[in-house]
Amino acid sequence: MTKKEINIARIIYDAYPHADLLPIDPEQDCGSLQTLLAKVNSKSIGDGLFKFMVVEIIEGGESTLNGAIRVMEQAREDVEAVLQALHSASVNQDNMI
Repeated sequence: MTKKEINIARIIYDAYPHADLLPIDPEQDCGSLQTLLAKVNSKSIGDGLFKFMVVEIIEGGESTLNGAIRVMEQAREDVEAVLQALHSASVNQDNMI
C-alpha cells in the first residue's frame, strides 16, 4: 500500500481566498510546486501574498508538507507581531487626541 502523493500547489491554490481572481489555471499551473513557482515568477500575479507563500513554501519549506506548515506558521506569527504593533500604535495615537 502506498500513500497518495499530496499536491501542495493545489492545496495552496484551493485554500487561497479569491484564488479565482488569480491569472492561474489550476488544472495546468498547479500540477506541482515547481510548475506553480514558474507561473508566479513568469507573470504579474497581482497578488504578492500568494507569490510570497509559494516561494516561502518552496525555499523555506523545502517543498514538503511539514516544511510548508512550518513556514506558514512562522509567517502567521510574523504577521501577528506586525498587526499587534499597528494596533498599539493606533491606541497610542487615539490616546494622544
